[in-house]
Amino acid sequence: MKIHIRILATVLFCMGCIGGASGAATSCHADALDSAGYARAIQAVRDLPELAQWSRSHRFPVAFGESMDKQLRLRGRCYWSVSVYANRPERMDLWQIFYVEANGKRMLVQDPVSGVAISLEQWRSQADKSRMV
Repeated sequence: MKIHIRILATVLFCMGCIGGASGAATSCHADALDSAGYARAIQAVRDLPELAQWSRSHRFPVAFGESMDKQLRLRGRCYWSVSVYANRPERMDLWQIFYVEANGKRMLVQDPVSGVAISLEQWRSQADKSRMV
């Protein structure tokens, strides 16, 4: 009986590893190119007052990394990555990477130092502190 339970537990574990148990793991890997969900994520980032302020601080067009951005799973939720660049004639300068939840309810920001996704509120707090220095 113990052997059958171990076998069953192993099979269920393996199904979870390949996404067979729920299928949720496979539903968060879309590319951004021509995606309506990505377009909504870009709009959420465009609506940030920080983006407007940053774009006024230089003379270069703002560009998004559509060809590189994609859906990814962070903290158990599905997000669109939205990379924001200053489109300089000689290169694209990355300003920030945002993560917009697929349903649009949450936004995270990649910390430029650690590379870890932090809350929008934490990012704003860090930005406020850096302006005081």
